[in-house]
Amino acid sequence: MNFKPPLTREELRAIQDRNLYSPDVRALLWEVKRLRALALYVDQLQRIVGTLPGQQGDVLESIREQLRNEPCVTEFPRLDSSS
Repeated sequence: MNFKPPLTREELRAIQDRNLYSPDVRALLWEVKRLRALALYVDQLQRIVGTLPGQQGDVLESIREQLRNEPCVTEFPRLDSSS
């Protein structure tokens, strides 16, 4: 399925600012926030799992590929692993 590129935090903030009094937009933005949090949990989980064999590994790699370009993952601050 083809989707439009994901929205960044700044783009979502701009949508919010243009629609301050819309309860529908506010509800949608809360849903986006919930789903972005879920994506961050999935990202944490996939980092812990390491590698898996066979079809499970293929599914995990597909998830990793999709997460690589998710703004909520790339925008999230990470500790430097060399510290």
